[in-house]
Amino acid sequence: MVERLSISIDDSTKKKLETLKRKREKNTSELIRDLIDFGYELAKSEVDMETIKVWIDYLAKRQHMILDIEHWRVIFSEIEKIEDHNFWGHMEEIGLSHSFQYKMKGLDSIEKILRYVEKANWYEIKEEGDGVYTLILNDPKIKRFVKVFLEKVFEGQGIKARINEGFGKLIICSG
Repeated sequence: MVERLSISIDDSTKKKLETLKRKREKNTSELIRDLIDFGYELAKSEVDMETIKVWIDYLAKRQHMILDIEHWRVIFSEIEKIEDHNFWGHMEEIGLSHSFQYKMKGLDSIEKILRYVEKANWYEIKEEGDGVYTLILNDPKIKRFVKVFLEKVFEGQGIKARINEGFGKLIICSG
């Protein structure tokens, strides 16, 4: 059975719809059915729209990659053993370069940066209040990696933050 559906849209939505129709080479009915299917799959996944947007930002420009957590843990069990200053110097440079990229995206506070990076699944944030955040790491072996990265991101933006270590966690304090 086919059911007809009428909807009202404003000019901005109409322009978006026309753009999508052109890009996808579909008529309105086909496109709306596809979008409903897509929305349904998103709703089933229980992933919020902000997370989806960050994942797209991470992956669409091909500057990040998807890595199985088991690969991640094996890699970091080896990285944990590295005491090469050259390696950690490169990690600092990467943090500094990200500080600029994040600033250009409007990520210019401790909370915004931590929330954005959280979408990469390195840690889960527990907000303690008064500018204090506990990062529960997905593996204790990534502590130094995350700490070095965040220190340089904050430094590159001139953000005053202290990072204290716990077992399997980092505690970030503003100021």
